Amino acid sequence: MGSFFTILKTTFRSLGALVLTGFLATAPSLQAQPDLTPPDPLPAALRATLPDAAIGNPPPPTTPIFDPLIQKASGCCGTPASNGYSSYGCSNGQCVPGRAPCQGCNRDTHIGRIFGGFYDELCCPDPCYEPRWIAEANAAFFQDGPRPVTQTRVRWDHGVNYGFPDTAEFFWARTGAGNKGPANASPSLRYSDLTLYQEIAAKGASVFVEMAYRSQTPVNNPGSAGMSDMNVGVKTVLLDRDLLLISMQMKTYIPVGNFRNGLGTGHVSLEPSLMAALKLTPTTYLQTQLAEWIPLGGAPGFAGSVFHYHFSLNQTLCHQADCLKIIGTVELNGYSFRGQFTDFPSGAAVGLSGLNFVNVGPGIRVQFCDRVDMGVGMAFGIGSHGPEQLYRTELRMRY
Repeated sequence: MGSFFTILKTTFRSLGALVLTGFLATAPSLQAQPDLTPPDPLPAALRATLPDAAIGNPPPPTTPIFDPLIQKASGCCGTPASNGYSSYGCSNGQCVPGRAPCQGCNRDTHIGRIFGGFYDELCCPDPCYEPRWIAEANAAFFQDGPRPVTQTRVRWDHGVNYGFPDTAEFFWARTGAGNKGPANASPSLRYSDLTLYQEIAAKGASVFVEMAYRSQTPVNNPGSAGMSDMNVGVKTVLLDRDLLLISMQMKTYIPVGNFRNGLGTGHVSLEPSLMAALKLTPTTYLQTQLAEWIPLGGAPGFAGSVFHYHFSLNQTLCHQADCLKIIGTVELNGYSFRGQFTDFPSGAAVGLSGLNFVNVGPGIRVQFCDRVDMGVGMAFGIGSHGPEQLYRTELRMRY
């Protein structure tokens, strides 16, 4: 039996050797083939000078670059003790990515939410906000715009029945013999002013100059025309947020007009003012200005300071893409006089003791992109120491 298995094993080995030999003889593809890879066209010396990306090799791993000026957007969350706001903390889970932890105020009441909104704007502004010209925030006609901007403005004013024009020497110098102003007291006048205003701004501040040509027809005095007083000034931003813009302005009036003909006041005046624009909705702004006109060198006891205040509600009425925007305004302007005025026909000086003059009226402004706008505003007086009707037309070009 053992010899039988030995013979069988030998037979299988012989058959396997014959089959393998025949297969290799008839399958040349399994034999060694020549290397058909194309030669490298780049010499070794040139390849060593090229970056890995140019020759198809992945770049080697690099060490991350650390910039100390870049902060994590949500860095306030989790590290309240190291960012200066530890008194408010982030444990309440109310952190906003990109903003400091400013949610510590009580916002459970209407007053709390209003206060909290102002607190956020003052202390934790939106990091994505970029200061820019906003048409609705600078649309008023009878007050200065709060945003410093390089611009040229051409304005035409037409006043009807301006009562007692020498009041506090705000419009005219004191009238009457021996005084700087026109020879006779005047109860009213009609006038037109053509004004050129140029402002140059940079980084939240600006300087400006304004010159005017006046034509007027007063009662009880001959008509006159010529250059009126000019003014120069500076403007700077105090607070610039998406919700609220506050700026300060200082204006100086220079007496270049012929005050004997009623074309100027005959003295230097200063006018500091505070201006603001409050965002009520994305298309509605409340624009305001508070100013104090201070005469220097006027008639003693006659010239007096004038506190004037302005409020304008500006609303977008129509908006067509970026090429056209129509804005409506409703304005209230008030003037509180100190000093005296010349009565008519007596010619006596009468004390003002805080007399007030107010005018109100609408306006409409059309803006063509952010560079050019024009509009018409009007104001109707309540009181006798100012224009009964005032019409204003403006063309503004920004650069």
